[in-house]
Amino acid sequence: MKRILVVGAGAVGAVYGWHLHRAGHEVHFFVKPKYRDSVSAGLTLHRLRYRATQREDWSGVRVVTDPAAVARGHWDQVWLTLSSDALRGELAAQLLAAIGTATVVCLQPDLEDADYVRTRVRAPEQVVHGLITLISYQSPLPGKAGPSGIAYFLPPFTPTPLSGTPERVSGAVDALRAGGMAARAVPDVAPGTAAATALMQPMIAALEVGHWRLSALPGSEPLRMGLRAVREALAIARKTAGARTAGFLPLLRPWTWRLLLPLAARLLPLPLESYLHYHFSKVGAQTRLMLETYIRLGRTHGLETQSLQKLRQALPSL
Repeated sequence: MKRILVVGAGAVGAVYGWHLHRAGHEVHFFVKPKYRDSVSAGLTLHRLRYRATQREDWSGVRVVTDPAAVARGHWDQVWLTLSSDALRGELAAQLLAAIGTATVVCLQPDLEDADYVRTRVRAPEQVVHGLITLISYQSPLPGKAGPSGIAYFLPPFTPTPLSGTPERVSGAVDALRAGGMAARAVPDVAPGTAAATALMQPMIAALEVGHWRLSALPGSEPLRMGLRAVREALAIARKTAGARTAGFLPLLRPWTWRLLLPLAARLLPLPLESYLHYHFSKVGAQTRLMLETYIRLGRTHGLETQSLQKLRQALPSL
């Protein structure tokens, strides 16, 4: 049994923590003091399936709220499930300085997140880099029916990819698999992560510019603006992270989205437009940070960033 700290008990952290708990590990959540009582009272999760929803209740949840308490404990693994902008905050810096030699699983999407974490722990080889492949949210979504708690969907054939030192990666992969979540070790998660996020983040920004109306996105100016920014972001990801982007090129054509968006909305067992609006509004600061990272790295490497800049400027202030 491992002693595991999950930083953040939001919808993503709760799902990872639940599966690590199911594997028999001693799981603690690090949360701000104002969330202590609600998290320690227990969590209710609902796994969304195509034909039914499975309720999962977790009582006796362990909670830590003080970095000093983290420093006094021994941790085998620390899973970072906070947003990229929160990762750069003072509280996260205190936590990273307090976790000793634990394996640190970094799941944040920004191009520079894993390297940022490596510079703030005792040894870079502590860091396991991963990519979130699940969908989770606080249910019910605004204006929608649904169970009360955290709803989540594990898309088939999309195991959580993890890379790093083999021994540390195998420990993280085994912990998830034992709890019922698919995971796999890969030589280097960065190129695939960089390519996927270079596609997703500008499109999320374009959707926000279009007032989150998914059905109105095909054929719209926000879509065209987003696709031009995606093209630049993919070039930056290729240059800085060795991203393999050839498979994403068909998605740079507007007509592709006319086909994919209605298909995705029908295939997912959740209200996609409402989920995107709710979730990515909450992490709007992360979207802006990531666009700014692309722009800064693009300028550093002499790459085009004009469309990324226009997209960033079109986003409303938070």
